[in-house]
Parts: sequence; C-alpha cells; structure tokens
Amino acid sequence: MISAPRRRRSPPWFGTETRRALVAGAAVAGLALLAGWPYWRGHPAAAAITAASCAAIALVGVLLATGPRTRRTGLLFAAASVCWAVNWAASWDATIGPIMSPYAQADFYLALAVGVLLYPGGRLEYLADRIWTGAACLVLWGCPTALWVTSEPEWAAFRGESVWWPALYPDLEVFKVVLQVSAALYLLLALSFAVVLLLRLPRMGRLRRLVALPVTVAIGFVGVSAAFTQKPIMEASIPLDDLLHVYVVQGAVVVLVPLTLLASGLRVRIAELAVAGRMLRLTAPVSVERIRDALRDVLHDPTLELWFWAPTEGGYVDTAGRPVDLGPETDGADDEARGDPAGEGGRWRHRVRGASGEPLAVVELGGALRDHGSLVEAALAAGGRALETARLQAGVQAGLEQVRAAYRRLVRAEAAERERLARDLHDGAQQRLLALGAMLGTLEAVTGDPAVKEHARACRAELKEALAQLRALAREVQPALLVQDGLGPALEVVAERLGTRVALDVTPRRFSREIESTLYSALCETLSYAVEGARATRVLVRVGEEGGRVVAEVGLDGARPGGPAADPVADLAGPSGRIRALRGEMEIGGGPRAGLTVRMDLPCE
Repeated sequence: MISAPRRRRSPPWFGTETRRALVAGAAVAGLALLAGWPYWRGHPAAAAITAASCAAIALVGVLLATGPRTRRTGLLFAAASVCWAVNWAASWDATIGPIMSPYAQADFYLALAVGVLLYPGGRLEYLADRIWTGAACLVLWGCPTALWVTSEPEWAAFRGESVWWPALYPDLEVFKVVLQVSAALYLLLALSFAVVLLLRLPRMGRLRRLVALPVTVAIGFVGVSAAFTQKPIMEASIPLDDLLHVYVVQGAVVVLVPLTLLASGLRVRIAELAVAGRMLRLTAPVSVERIRDALRDVLHDPTLELWFWAPTEGGYVDTAGRPVDLGPETDGADDEARGDPAGEGGRWRHRVRGASGEPLAVVELGGALRDHGSLVEAALAAGGRALETARLQAGVQAGLEQVRAAYRRLVRAEAAERERLARDLHDGAQQRLLALGAMLGTLEAVTGDPAVKEHARACRAELKEALAQLRALAREVQPALLVQDGLGPALEVVAERLGTRVALDVTPRRFSREIESTLYSALCETLSYAVEGARATRVLVRVGEEGGRVVAEVGLDGARPGGPAADPVADLAGPSGRIRALRGEMEIGGGPRAGLTVRMDLPCE
C-alpha cells in the first residue's frame, strides 16, 4: 500500500539553513541576556535592543556561512555576535568578566571589519586590506592590554570585590596617557578603515560594487560612530552604568550592518527574478550576436565571450562560426578559471549544458562574476531556449564557414598557381622565343639568298607579335608590377590599356599576396565590365584602408546611348565570390545606364 505524500507544513523558504540561523540567533541573544543580566533588570529596552542586535548578526552570519564564497564572512559575523554577547559580562562587575569585556569588544569589531573586507569575494584581495587587518590586530588587542596593565579596576569603572584584575604597573598618570593614546588610535583606525573601504570600490566590477556599496557605507558609519562614542568613556573612574550605556548605543548602531547585508541579498534576488524578462526582451528575435549582447548587458560585463558547441565540428565555434580551441572537457566540473579567478582581472569560463547533459555553450566572464554565480545561472536559465536556437544557428554558420574556408583555400591556390604560371611563361616560353628570334636574326644576316632573307624577316615579325601576346598573357596571369610594386602601379598599366578615362586613387600600402591578387583580379574584371558592359566614359577607382580593412570602390558614369544592356550583378558574380571567400563583402549599387558603384571590402590579413 502506497501512503499519500505528507503535506508540507512550512513555507519553501523556511529550510534547514533558515532554521539553523534562527536557532543560532536565539542562542546568541540568550547568551547576551545572561551575560548582562545585572544591567538588563533595570534597563529592559536596552536588553531588547542588544538581544535583537546579537540575534541579527548571528542570523546573518549563519546564512552567509552556507555560501562557498561568503563562508568566511559568515563565520566571522557569527563569532562577532558571540563576542558582543560576552562583552556584557562586564555588567556583573566580578571575577574575569571586567577584564574579558575589552577583549570581547575588540574581537567583535575586528571580526566584523575583517568579515566586511572579505565580503563578497571570500579573501583579502588588496594589499591595503591586509595592512589594515594587521594594524587593527595590534591596536585592538594592544590597547586593552595596556589599560589593565597600568590601572586599578576602579579606575576602569569596576569596583566589585571579586574582580580579577592583574594590574602589573598601576600608575594613574600613565593610565590617563594610555586612555588618550588609545582613544586617538581607535579614531585613527576607524578613519583609516573608511579610507580602505573607499579605495576598494573603484577596483570592483559594477555588480560587485552594487552589492558591496551599502555594506561599505554601513560598516564605515558604524566604525566611525564607535570611535566617537568610545572617546567619552576613555576617562579614569567612569561609572559602570555610563560605560554600559555606551555599549547599548554601539550595539544599536551595529544593527545597520546585518540589515544592509539582508538588503543587498534581497537586491540580488530581485535582480535574479528580473533577469528573465530582460533576457527575453533583448534576445527577440533570436540570433547568435543578440544572445551574446544580451548576456553582456544583463551581467554588466562588456568583455563577455560566448562560444557554441557544433556537433558536426566536434568542438566549439565563435559567433561567426569559426572553430575555437577551448581545451578538453573537465570531468565532474563545469567551471574553469584563467588567471586569478577571484581577482577583477581574472577570467571565468562557465560550461553550459542542455537538458539532456550534452554540451551547449561556453561563457567566458570576468572573474568578479564568480561572486554572483546565482545571477549568472539565472541569466543562462532564462536564455536557455534562445541558447538552443542560437546553437543551431551557430552550427549552420560553422558549415558556411567550412565552405568559405574551402573556397579561400582555392583562391589561395589559384593565386599561387597564377604566380607559378607567370613565372614559367617569363622564364620558359618567353626566353625560348627570344632565343629563336636571335637565331632568325643571325640567319637573316648571314644568308645571301633574298628569298631566305625575306622569309627570316617575316618569321621574326610573326615571332615578335607572338612574344607580345605572350607577354600580355603573362601580365594578365600575374603582372610583375603587382608582385614588386603593389596595386597602384599594376592598375595604372590596366588603366592605360583600357583607353577609357580612368582616375586612380590607390594607397601605397602593401597587403598580403592573396589579398592583392584577389583584389587586382576583381578590379580588372570590374574595369572590363565598365568598358565593355556599361560602356562608361569615365571611371574612378579608389583603394584605401578603413578601420583595419581594405576598401576598394569603382564608380562609373552611365552608358552611352545604344550601349548593350548588361546585368552588373550577374557579370560580376565571379569577383564577388572570390571577395566573399576571403571574408569580404562586395556591394553593387545603381545600374549600367544610371551610373554604377561597386564597393569591395576585405580584411587586412
């Protein structure tokens, strides 16, 4: 018999972590009431404020300790709440309570401050943080030690008969000096802490700054206010009630820290809820580039990179479909770090998988976003369907890229073959024809037969014509000027041969062999179309560099009346294909009778 499922009686947010935090808060609040019971009997409002303050700090500490990145901050906050509760043992004015209270108070502020410096990254990232922590340990532990070493208990507000106070060198005048120096050091320590907090903010990323800023302001205010409220009690023979009253005020102010931490956590959760709607708006209609740009906008990381899994390639491709090498898959872990993952300059690689566990994409983000892993997961979950669609698009793009790569290899092979053929024509056939012409000249000079002389002269004329045609063919295949001097001089020869008024504006910069060869071939075909197809009377050719790309423009006027009709797109399909094979673009505007503009755009490889 199958029993019915047990009905859930608690809300979903009231889990094990929440119950553990509430128990810890209640325990620390009870410890504070027990430690300060002699004072609480006459001050119930102060008791309520202190108990609430201790419970709040303990509750937030235990909740933070459940996170891997905030575990140290949480443990320090929990320890701080216990220290603040133990601090009230001074109210008993007996045994070790009075001498234990200054150290508990010092440890409270030290744990609270270091916990904030560790938040949210989990480590002391900057040199100023580590220096301040070392100085704080010296001041907060050294000053209480100097106080009880140089004083009697009644000078420090304790007059109980059973107070244990090992005054080693009691001297009232020295004690007063120690009080003044301690007050100055506390104030200096608080102000320097505020400076350290302000120095950290510009180094943080935007998301991290939004989380840390409220906590920074709160703890800075608490530290400075604690230093100022501590100063009036740094006097000899102050009454114990006045001392405890200052403790109450300090405890009430300290409540700002857990409240701001809770507010920051709530703000992060609201951002996680809002990220789904933003992702849906930013990715419609879905495209590879839109997905990447949407993630950059939502996560406030303009350096974010996105690569998609292409099953046909057996690897990852970028947004343009080009294969990328991201290294082998890691077993049991989806995240990889490059550089310093906890620092602002590090990088974080997060592997995204589909519902069935197959690879989907890899997102590379700034290392600071490791502190906001839940927000990253929310953005990726919200864009899950869009990522699936974009992966299909990336796969198609990868297939197109394979075709382009094959075509690009053909273009490069064609350029190399043209160069080899031109070299063979120059070094082989032309040299043999020149040698044959020299032999005919010798024959014409030595023979005495007029008929032979005439035949030799006629053969030399035909040979000269054949040599001229062969040289023209060699220039068409791969002009020597293009190899030696570049596009400008080579195009000048073409312009002179066309007979049409051609104006050239060509940059003297040299490009790669395949770029120059492809661009020269495309421009020659375009100029040939301008003369024969469009019958232009004026042509302007401009070649220059714009934004890391070589741009060539051919502009021609309308055709002369009676010129043959021509389709520029069909006639220039050949050069257009060669341009696209090298990841370029070719645009044709206008028409043969209305003026035509051909624009070629290639990367400067």
